[in-house]
Amino acid sequence: MEPLVSVLVPTYKRSDYITRALESIYTQTYRNIEVVVVDDNVPETEFHKKTLEVLSPYFERPNFKYVKTAGATGGGAARNFGLKHCTGDYIAFLDDDDRYLPDKIEKQLHFTIEHELEMSYQDVQWNDEQERVVEIRRMDRVTDFSQQGLLRAHIVTAIAPTSIYMIKCTALLKTEGFGEVPRGQDFIFMLRCIEAGLRIGYVPGVHVVQYIHDGERISVGDKFIQAQTKIYELMCSYKPILSKQERRYVDFRFNAVCAFSCLRGKQLGKAVPFAAKAFFISPADCFKEAKRFLSGRK
Repeated sequence: MEPLVSVLVPTYKRSDYITRALESIYTQTYRNIEVVVVDDNVPETEFHKKTLEVLSPYFERPNFKYVKTAGATGGGAARNFGLKHCTGDYIAFLDDDDRYLPDKIEKQLHFTIEHELEMSYQDVQWNDEQERVVEIRRMDRVTDFSQQGLLRAHIVTAIAPTSIYMIKCTALLKTEGFGEVPRGQDFIFMLRCIEAGLRIGYVPGVHVVQYIHDGERISVGDKFIQAQTKIYELMCSYKPILSKQERRYVDFRFNAVCAFSCLRGKQLGKAVPFAAKAFFISPADCFKEAKRFLSGRK
């Protein structure tokens, strides 16, 4: 019998989008799937009531599970809670406002099994709300899939987001799960998987679409800067294993990401110092990243 794949979908204030996410799971070419939705909305709020209303048609579907947190626990804690309810041989993840392409599970599962991996990851595509492609990010930078090679690659350029992962359930038990932090939960999860010595591989090709849209998010503003700073400090603790060039890139990327976040939040005054520092650290990387970003747009 084909392995059961659990797809974990945490949801918070996104009742307008979650149907799209769920339908992209139920229309997969691979059929032996368990769907686990983790409702992280605060009980008895309008967000909670609306989510229940939208999810109600799915309650009678086979292999559908709905579990409820205490509310507003955060993405990392919600995923960790949901993992306890997954019964699949493999586990995949999907954010409530994103979607899978139809062959996501089939392609990734077969690749993972064929190459005797415990975990795998893919490329990712970002669309805007009009379904226009904003960026395609190729995750093909890793050339050394040893533990040390993966660790260095992940510190320099995070192997993320969560929706590109698939992990064997038995391998998950070797880790501490997701980081229960405001930002970088996927970064910490992958870091824990690498440090646990899992056999991890890359599946070429885009099979996940994430969306850039208005709404409640932590990707802009002061909260983002604070959260990103904590992740940067964690990255810096691994600098001894990095080359001089890699250490410089980590510093450059932190400032560039913060500058971009401030620009998205229309905080030009805060963006300028970060942008200036990023350019001062590495002018070459500024031009290289701009070229890479523009080449990923359509």
